[in-house]
Amino acid sequence: MSKRFENKTAIVTGGSSGIGRAVALKLAEGGAKVIIVSRHANALQAVCDKSDNISYVAADLTDTEDVAKVAEAASERFCGKLDILVNNAGWCPVQSIKDVTLADHDKAFDLDVRSVVDLTVRTLPMLIAAKGNIVNISSTAAKQGGANLSMYGGAKAAIENMTQGWACDLVSDGVRVNAVAPGATATNIWDVPGLTEQQSKEHRDGIAAMQPMGRFAAPEEIANVVLFVASDDASYVTGSIYVVDGGLTA
Repeated sequence: MSKRFENKTAIVTGGSSGIGRAVALKLAEGGAKVIIVSRHANALQAVCDKSDNISYVAADLTDTEDVAKVAEAASERFCGKLDILVNNAGWCPVQSIKDVTLADHDKAFDLDVRSVVDLTVRTLPMLIAAKGNIVNISSTAAKQGGANLSMYGGAKAAIENMTQGWACDLVSDGVRVNAVAPGATATNIWDVPGLTEQQSKEHRDGIAAMQPMGRFAAPEEIANVVLFVASDDASYVTGSIYVVDGGLTA
């Protein structure tokens, strides 16, 4: 890979696994200095062991003090300039509205929406200083309703609307804001709490069978699109939602 991210800095949330891990490794390979964030220090360290360009902050993004810690670490390590913020961390509850409680709603929206707003607001001065860009990870669930996915789909719909609103807010500051909306991707987001191993397999197999390509995307396939959006190759792209779903919504 060419060093198209040489001298760039980035934060990737949910960076210990799945899409976030793939994005962080590809950014680092491209020359960027990357901070990855999740609650799991051991998994974060395992990613850092693969590249000298990656460091981590272990944090619970639903805790605003932890979010402040992430922003402070970025300011110190990157000397107050942040080129790329990838808001990737998320949680996908699988639950019928017949069973949802307000606590379930709050858990989903605290991570999938509130934490995104919190980290974005706290890092915005650095992004403006660098004339950087934000990539929010959405989902095809934002536009396609589905049984048992209303909390996740609702949260991701909010992310897409905020992406376009922020793009309008920040265009005069030279900051681009876009979203990437993956379809079914092979990550641990499909490890649904409360399901047996057999039920989990049946759930995954059912989702895969619905895809035109007959399979889940690899995290690296989503990461490739994130990297394009975050790169200078996309310098005239802002307020866009890139759907990466193997043809599902077509």
